[in-house]
Amino acid sequence: MIDGYLSYLPDPFAVRASLFYLRLPDGSAKRVSGREVSDFSGLLATYDLAALVDDLRRLGYAPPSRPLDLGDALRLAAGIPRDEGGDRQWDVWRYLSRYFADRQGGAKFAGIAQSRCPRPGEPEITELLDAAAKALHEGWDGILLRLKEAGELSRLLEVEAPVQSIFANRQSVGIAVDHDVVDRLLKEVADEKYEAYHSVAAALNSSPSGLNFWNVSQHLERTDASHLLPTTEGGLLREAFKMAAPNSGFARDFLQFADASRDETILRRASGVGNRLHPIFNVMGTVSGRILVADPFLQQLRRGYRSLIAPDPNKRLAYLDYAQFEPGIMASLAHDSGFVAAYNRGDVYEALSERVFGTVEDRPLAKRIFLAFSYGMTLERIATLAVAPNATEAERGACKEAVQGFFDAYPGLAKFRADMEAQLSAKGYVSSAFGNRRKRANAGPLNRKERRWAVNQPIQATASLVFKEALIDLARQFGAQSILLPMHDAVLMQFDLAGYDDAVTAAQTAMVEAFQRRCPTVIPRVVVGPFSIHQ
Repeated sequence: MIDGYLSYLPDPFAVRASLFYLRLPDGSAKRVSGREVSDFSGLLATYDLAALVDDLRRLGYAPPSRPLDLGDALRLAAGIPRDEGGDRQWDVWRYLSRYFADRQGGAKFAGIAQSRCPRPGEPEITELLDAAAKALHEGWDGILLRLKEAGELSRLLEVEAPVQSIFANRQSVGIAVDHDVVDRLLKEVADEKYEAYHSVAAALNSSPSGLNFWNVSQHLERTDASHLLPTTEGGLLREAFKMAAPNSGFARDFLQFADASRDETILRRASGVGNRLHPIFNVMGTVSGRILVADPFLQQLRRGYRSLIAPDPNKRLAYLDYAQFEPGIMASLAHDSGFVAAYNRGDVYEALSERVFGTVEDRPLAKRIFLAFSYGMTLERIATLAVAPNATEAERGACKEAVQGFFDAYPGLAKFRADMEAQLSAKGYVSSAFGNRRKRANAGPLNRKERRWAVNQPIQATASLVFKEALIDLARQFGAQSILLPMHDAVLMQFDLAGYDDAVTAAQTAMVEAFQRRCPTVIPRVVVGPFSIHQ
């Protein structure tokens, strides 16, 4: 199954030579060069693939064609997020240390590999590389057995591994950056941040420096966003701010301040490099399998600041987006014929907006209401967030009634929620249409958070599966060099100027077909639009 196991010591500071050590399945092992690693054609298992890709790039070599990263395999096997103890189970060195014959040797090698300890001379360094390769071999045998027993091995080999290959290549090649645009955008975002800063400071009568969605709740009582309490968890509070922003000046201003601060950080990181960025792609970035991009966090840039990314010479960018991705997945998994028909017929967010607000103009807010209700937010909470803070009880009641009426028309959605909660309670996990489980960390009755992700995980994980299989199809048809950046439910690609329109049409078709393979009852839509407001 695995054709080679690579232990290595990178040279991030260009002080000592990079060292690579290859162990084969028969137990034979030897030191190899960077070129030999790059040219290895089989399935090559290693650890910290991102560091390996960067090291090979510095040496002038491409990554191996079929890499397999231990960290992603551990994430898939663990099935729990970081905030529930996942980071300990994802820790590559903690896992590998149990396979070293000498635990002290394992700790020493980990320290050297992470540049925390000086590198010893020969023969000790070769002995450590050999011990690490052997531990890697045994550790991979262990994790593959766990994945096989859990029914996750096919997911790793058929989906995650090919996607790792696509983005190892993209990390190595990099993404073109227009520095003139970066300089202009830095000025624009500084002005936006300054304006939002003063608005927030005026509302709080104090500086907002250091505030974020994890600590701002203590200040909300003195603003028009006091109704957002008692939510205190950072991620949930951000979503509450987004839902309340149309009716709350403070929510709108604080979101703008937080988003501008984040965009400025990303742009400054981009300005400090050459003509290309080499971001890190975490293929199993979340427990649902979403791909996350780091260093810099390009996925988090708002559309107004994305134009720093440029196509390669004689190429043109194409941004392909799954429209209403999550409702389509939900329609398929819930088997509600009425909701499937509504999805296939038109825009369910517009339909909800028309039902609740009497106009399709509030579609963005309706989208947030749809997803909030689908993932367990109560009608009372939705009504509190979606209407003005000074709304009457009658107005809040009308909002609740309209939302409830919309979802009552599709009873299969409520049944799907109940079925997923029952499965989580009985089996201790829920999953996508093809592996990628999320497991309970507790016993007993489901708590509120577990009831929320009992529905969220199957939908989000199936969405990530469809998206990754679409990427594999796109790479097969157009080459990995065509894929620049995954953007949640969309992908930024580049095509030759000659034949551009035909390529875009073919890419749309490939994405639609990938969706329908997993969700055959729905009619997906892939929208082609600008990646930024300047493109």
